[in-house]
Amino acid sequence: MDPVTHVVVGAALAVVGGAEVSLTSPVLMVTTLGAVAPDMDIIYQYWGHYAYLKHHRGISHSLPGLLAFASLISGLLSMVFPGTSFFMLFLWAFLGGLSHTFLDLLNSYGVMIFYPFSRKKYTLNLLMITDPVLIGFSLALIYAGWRKSILVFPLFLIIIGYLILRLAMRRKAERLINGYYGASIEKLVVMPAFSSLINWDFIVRVNNKNIVGQINIITGKIKIHKRLKLRKEALKEILEKTKIGKFFKEFTPLLHIDYRIEGNKIIGRFTDLRYYVRNGFLHQATVILDNSSYQVEKALFQPYNPKNKIEIR
Repeated sequence: MDPVTHVVVGAALAVVGGAEVSLTSPVLMVTTLGAVAPDMDIIYQYWGHYAYLKHHRGISHSLPGLLAFASLISGLLSMVFPGTSFFMLFLWAFLGGLSHTFLDLLNSYGVMIFYPFSRKKYTLNLLMITDPVLIGFSLALIYAGWRKSILVFPLFLIIIGYLILRLAMRRKAERLINGYYGASIEKLVVMPAFSSLINWDFIVRVNNKNIVGQINIITGKIKIHKRLKLRKEALKEILEKTKIGKFFKEFTPLLHIDYRIEGNKIIGRFTDLRYYVRNGFLHQATVILDNSSYQVEKALFQPYNPKNKIEIR
């Protein structure tokens, strides 16, 4: 999720817990700081897009990382609020961090919640990166807390209800797509659209193809973005074992690999199928191998735009 969402949801969580809406409230402060702390992994951006995307939502978003952040935040804030129990500060800082990881779990990027024990990214595919409904109700809850209104808990229940509604919307999208493609479906993943509440993106594997598209759950209309033929040859396994191939397999659970042969070169193409934006995929990579030795001659990571070409050595 975006930083604004994490701030307002963290603050709303503290208000639900009875915190006063004030900068002098220790619970509000530690919970909000805990809610933004996991995105401190932005420091990896100093070393470029490759380093940042490789480490983003890794250890800083994991349970051990949240415990470390909670210890640091509560230790620092206990000096600002000496009359407040360290354990209470730690608990609310951890809950704030947990709200961050939970929200990131709800969108399609995913989090390595069990890092370093597992590098698998988990996702529930319910919310957009920026969800205006969630932000709106969270702000309303904070305002209700500031006004000491009885609406705090009802607004909290509305937020829970909204998450349940999003789950129902995703399941409706799954039913519609299953009805459209029928028994030929081998795999189906439905995700929130990049910037729409009623559209849902999907990736369906059918007839030896990955089909990337979008469905409107109100009209049932399906729009196909790309049809990508699956590769099952040994060359695909060779491409997966390259440095950039290993990175992409870890980076995205929805990876498509393609290649072409030009003379004595194998040109492999890695595509993250999760984000199709402005008529193209957000993250891709290219690797060039010698056709006889399979040695990597060049590997290029292309994040956010195909024109971005970061050489990976």
